[in-house]
Amino acid sequence: MDKTNLLVYSSGKPQVDDTPFEIVERKGVGHPDTLCDTIAEKVSQAYSQYCLDRYGIILRHMVDKIALSGGATKVKFGGGEMQKPIRLYLNCRFTRTYQKETIPYLDIVKDVAHKHFGEVLPLLDLDQWLMIVDNTHFAPGPGVVYDADGLTQNERQFFFEIPQKEFAVFHDNSSRSNDTSTAVAYSPLSATEQIVVLVETTLNGQKFKKLHPYVGTDIKVMAKRIQKRLDLTVCIPFVAVHTPSKEFYFEKIKLLANIIKQLVTSRFGQFDVAVSINTRDNPNKSDYYLTLTGSAIESGDEGVVGRGNRYNGVIPFTRHMSLEACCGKNPVYHVGKLYTAISSLISDEIFRLTKLETYVYLTSQMGRSLSDPWFACVEVCGRVATPTECQMIEEIVEHALANANETTRKIVKGELNLF
Repeated sequence: MDKTNLLVYSSGKPQVDDTPFEIVERKGVGHPDTLCDTIAEKVSQAYSQYCLDRYGIILRHMVDKIALSGGATKVKFGGGEMQKPIRLYLNCRFTRTYQKETIPYLDIVKDVAHKHFGEVLPLLDLDQWLMIVDNTHFAPGPGVVYDADGLTQNERQFFFEIPQKEFAVFHDNSSRSNDTSTAVAYSPLSATEQIVVLVETTLNGQKFKKLHPYVGTDIKVMAKRIQKRLDLTVCIPFVAVHTPSKEFYFEKIKLLANIIKQLVTSRFGQFDVAVSINTRDNPNKSDYYLTLTGSAIESGDEGVVGRGNRYNGVIPFTRHMSLEACCGKNPVYHVGKLYTAISSLISDEIFRLTKLETYVYLTSQMGRSLSDPWFACVEVCGRVATPTECQMIEEIVEHALANANETTRKIVKGELNLF
């Protein structure tokens, strides 16, 4: 990369754990936005792997605009019934034919969606209450000019030329960015960020679910830290078939609040912790967070890719972060995904080697080489980086950008979690 476009500097800012306050959120695996992110990313991985297995290349696709539209239910303590299906809208793009073969993209989507919904919402009858609306299109995008033979260079490459190596549509020195965009990553997670992840993953863990089957998966954790005071507001859906009465409901809310407080204080004893659960409940109006399947997607809520957790599993309102929806993007040259993954790897490696709290910014320029970003910046906090550390940081950045192909491979294999 052009080193004149790389800036490494010490900002003098305190580390995030030493700041006066933080606000952090995490949306659980059953939240509609998380469902969208996860399905989009798994569809991209499955489609990419299908293409690699069959053709040796990853074909063009974009799955980062899918959405979920909630169904409708009639719920009561002890049970209920679905009344309207959940809809998964495929607002996306696939290469549907290659080498005169039809690619079964819709079968790939159905397999991924049914498997994931089956794991996260096992009480949902997928055959009856999940509809997939195929809004896919196959337009090549702007700037595509046809030659005299009626073909474009992309069509000639993808449909008539046989690739000569395994990753023929992976990166090489001429691979170019598809967009002008900026990705932001940082390391490490703050204590507050670790806490919201700990709470959600514990409550949605298999071991916890066996002991507390009434707890659904559409859990949301919001943390507010002021100095060493930590307040948690947790939204926990109850599963109606395992919740026989409102007395049971309120008894378990008290139990869960105690469990969460003990969990946090046992690992993060520096905080004075308070826990609130389902604060919207209104017994006078029979308003409780009671669900049939464990997620609000069953009853009118909606989900969209990119509105949920960032690449590192949290929504850090008081940190710098990218608004790119990385899930579902093509892992070869879509910088919204690729630069998010690379910047994350860079920040993790810098922290591992130097223990410096680090922010990494990668800005692409449409048409520019992926290995040569328009601007790259590494900001370190807490103390000043030494000259040796600055040189090490530059080498880490260059190495990560030069090895984008390996990052793509890890994304496709699911070795990098981007939601």
